[in-house]
Formats: sequence, C-alpha cells, structure tokens
Amino acid sequence: MNAKLLDIKKKYISGEIKSQNLESVIFIQVYGADPENIREACNDAAYVRCEAVEEATGASLDIIKNTRLDNCSLVGGDRILAGIEGKIGAATIPMGIAGPVKINGQFVDEKVYIPLATNEAALVAGVQRGIKAINMAGGLNTLVHFDGMTRAPLIEAPNIAEARRFCRQILTDKVLFKELAVLSRDPFVRLEQIDPYQLGTKVFLRMTFKTGDAMGMNGVTKASADITRGILAKMPQWKLITISSNLCSDKKSSHINVLNGRGKSIQTEVFIPDEVLKAVFKKGVNARSVEKTVFHKCYLGSCYSGTIAGFNVNAANAVAAFYAATGQDLAHVISSSSCFVQADAAEGGVHFMVSLPCMELATIGGGTMFGTAREALRLIGCGGFGKSVDDNVNVLRLAEIAATAVTALELNTACAQAAGYEMADSHVKLARGEEA
Repeated sequence: MNAKLLDIKKKYISGEIKSQNLESVIFIQVYGADPENIREACNDAAYVRCEAVEEATGASLDIIKNTRLDNCSLVGGDRILAGIEGKIGAATIPMGIAGPVKINGQFVDEKVYIPLATNEAALVAGVQRGIKAINMAGGLNTLVHFDGMTRAPLIEAPNIAEARRFCRQILTDKVLFKELAVLSRDPFVRLEQIDPYQLGTKVFLRMTFKTGDAMGMNGVTKASADITRGILAKMPQWKLITISSNLCSDKKSSHINVLNGRGKSIQTEVFIPDEVLKAVFKKGVNARSVEKTVFHKCYLGSCYSGTIAGFNVNAANAVAAFYAATGQDLAHVISSSSCFVQADAAEGGVHFMVSLPCMELATIGGGTMFGTAREALRLIGCGGFGKSVDDNVNVLRLAEIAATAVTALELNTACAQAAGYEMADSHVKLARGEEA
C-alpha cells in the first residue's frame, strides 16, 4: 500500500473520511480522477475497508480482501457507483453446469446448458438427471404468459366516499390513465395498468409496468413516485402514506403475485413415458407413484402446513442456484420460487407440469452486468438487452431457461421421493461420501 493510500486509510479509520466517500477520495487523490482507473480506485477502497475491519476485530479476512469483483462504474464523469456500499471484497460460490437440455419454447428452441451456483451437494446432479429424462421424452415445452413489474403506492382520501369515487375513476377514466402514463419519463418503463384497492379511506394503487430486459424495481419505483405526485397534485386533500405498500408485493411470498403475476409468469410441461421413468429413475417409480407423491407432498402436506405458494418439491433450490449464477437479486428467490407442480398419471406415462407465476429476473442491471454472472448469461444466449421497452426477448428467454432448471429438479426430486428412501440415500452419498 503506497503512502497516499496509507494516509487515506488513517483518515478513514479516524472517521475523517466517511465510508461512503472512500472510493471518491481514492479516485481523486491517488488516481487524479482518471476514468481509466475507476476500477482500481474502487478495489483499493474495498481493500482499505477490509484492512480496517481486520485491525479492529483481529480477524483474518485475507481471502475476502483479495477476491475482486469489478462492479463499479463512473456516471457523468465524476459520480462513482461502487456497486454496493461498504464493499470489502467478494464472496465466492461454486458453480456447476447441467445440460444441455432441449427446450421447446417461445423464446428458446434448442439445447442449452444451465449454470447453477450453489454449495449444496446433489443439486446439480438432481437437475442433470431431470434433464436426462426430459431429453429422452423429447424436450420441455415452455411459455411465458405474463410480463410486468409492479409497485403499489398507498394514498389516503379525506373520506370513504371520495376513496370509492377515485377507485372507480382509475378503472374507467381512460383520459386520466393516459395523463398518468406520460408521467413515467423513462423510455424503458411503461405504465400498463393500475388496479385500485380500497380499505376505508386508504387506497392501494397496484401499478403494473413493462420494463424491457430489466427486472425494473428501481425504474418502477421512480415511475410510481412521479405518477403519485401527479395524482396528489390534482387532489390536494389526499395524502401519501407510502410509495410501496406491500401490495406489490416485493420480496415476499404473496397470493396476489400468484394470481395476478409479477415479473414473468411461466408454464412448463413434459410427458414422461413409462419406459423413460423406468430407464432413468430407481425401482418403484412409475406414473402413478409420481402422481401420488406430488399430490400428497406438494398439496396435502403444503395445505396442512399452511403454505401460501410452496406447492412444490424444492423449487427454491433451483431458483437460488440459477439466480446466484446469473446475477439476479437473491432476495427475489422468496417470491420467484412460488411454484405449483402437477403430475397427472395417464396412459403410457406421466404428464408433468410446473407453474411459476412470479419470477423476477433480468439480463441488464444490478449483478447481471459484471463478472461471472455476465459470462453465465452469455453462455445461455441471454447476455444482451433490447433497444426498447418491447424489445425484451433476452429476459423472456432467460425466464424459460430458469423455469426449465426448476422443472428438471422438481421432476427428479419427485421421482426420487417416489422411489422410497432414495432422496435421503443420495444426499448422504453425494454430500458426505457415505454409503446409505
């Protein structure tokens, strides 16, 4: 560490330099504000912070400190976006690959590999075995039937009659809707719909937007704020309670997302013939045993436990691994893994279906723009982003691939549980190296 950095570190530890200013101070004082050195400045800042934590705690953070992720950028020539606040390095997760899998979809009609970042043994192997069965059955049919991101401001009327009047106006006044739609000035955020909900004097406005290849939370938050300001400017007796009322519903398991959709709603299906079930899975697996396992586990068990939207075997495993690999917002695993799986025994095999009504994902923005995530997106043909709000085939393709990962794991694990103790035995073998 050179003399300038050592001096900056002393000032940072003493509190003379605040953490949020550390990147800018290093960028200016060490690198003369040269845009070519923005990444070096951000990594130096992370190193300084990490050393300060080491000295304060006595802990060794050598691996974290020396693990770099260049996710910073320079805006307007002088404003640094460091990616996250207080960065001290990076975390690492093992990444595996499954596939290739044949997808017969609207936006994918080929064989693709699926990257999965996870610390859980048996997960990648489970997806791979599900893929084997899918491929032998001719591939997975996929479709996306909803595309929209939501935000739900909450405003308060002076009385219940005024609240009811405005709810009706929002639903019927097309001129008002057009006036509100133009208040969203971002060309990649377009207002599609407003659904009003009244509770006394409180009015929830669940706004749905099209957001191109972006997941869109920042864009729709800004647009919702601009639209709400426009509404309240016309109604001075009304008040804003919150710009996000949880009716969106963001990063929570909620039935409104299941019913109305949020992000992308995807359906998948595959017919697995009896001979494929016999060839790929263990003894005892047949159409009827898979149907019985899925019904009793995913519906009887989930209903009895009070589950909201977890009518699946282990969808969150595949969602989390795929999201970590492709740079998605990991908090969206909780809502994106809302999943309904069906297995209908039929003559000659089992009709296996998965419904994912609210997968929030993107190919631009946040963690999708940097490092290993960018490479993983390019690997699966989703590394680009469109030129308009309607040009978003990259993210729609991504949605079908994500749903394929979930379906493969659901199929495999349902069949493993239909084979008695196999799921437990395989985890012991792959995770612990022990024979059951």
